[in-house]
Amino acid sequence: MAMMPIGELLRNAKSGDRRSLARLLTKVEQGEPFEAETKQSPWILGVTGAPGVGKSTMIDRLASKWSQHGWKVAILAVDPSSPISGGALLGDRARMAYTNSEDVYFRSISSKGHQGGISTGLGHMAALLTECGWDRIIIETVGVGQGEYAVISVADRILLVDGPDRGDTLQAEKAGILELADVVACNKSDLPGSAQAVQSLEEGLSLSSDPPDVVSVSSLTGDGIEALIEVIEALKPNNKKNKLKSRIILDSIIMSRIRSLPVYGNVVEDITSKKIAPMEGAKIVEGEYGRF
Repeated sequence: MAMMPIGELLRNAKSGDRRSLARLLTKVEQGEPFEAETKQSPWILGVTGAPGVGKSTMIDRLASKWSQHGWKVAILAVDPSSPISGGALLGDRARMAYTNSEDVYFRSISSKGHQGGISTGLGHMAALLTECGWDRIIIETVGVGQGEYAVISVADRILLVDGPDRGDTLQAEKAGILELADVVACNKSDLPGSAQAVQSLEEGLSLSSDPPDVVSVSSLTGDGIEALIEVIEALKPNNKKNKLKSRIILDSIIMSRIRSLPVYGNVVEDITSKKIAPMEGAKIVEGEYGRF
């Protein structure tokens, strides 16, 4: 079967053909860059939070509301790749209970193997989706660890989903994601004690020099979703946070390229077997990287 030219795939994707869109996204995910024909900047919301806090249901609610307002919504769920096995837990599309499939597009992405870093790949995918007429792009991560730090930095607005337990936000604080968050959604407002949880959260965040807004919501009932959307839509560019995002993306690209060097794996083995010291290994990798 002959390969369809990129130009034809793009024309078909712009016309609404999802198979062509999926093939284009696969090419971008595999490292092929995408240069948009238009200069429209992608509208990207990054959503992060601890596992089990209700991110997926909240994203489903947000996508449903946006589609009701006439927006086309694309969801990119970034799944973790095991550093040991390389495996990925690809997203469960069945969880999307409220969205209209005609106006919402869902795709799972493995975080492994992106040349130039996962953030670079996501940026190209977002540009492609925007070129094909998708108005709102949501990037979902599975947690609030360092791996999500680079993923979420590609977004121009960031939503941190918190639960009634302050431990979730404390985990985000440790990972450094809280300093990137533009808004915090305190989920599960239908549970007893939710008002106290919001108050505690606001008091804790007030110590920050640039605290994000806090919105009480319930993904289960839908309460507060409209208010959350209003806050998200009203967000303005934050130069301080944008500078931090740029630094994180640059670090991600550099680290991805370093790990792709042929010598990198050998140096790791030598350090593990104690043939060389970590500092000596770093100098070897640094010297090899300087040749590229």
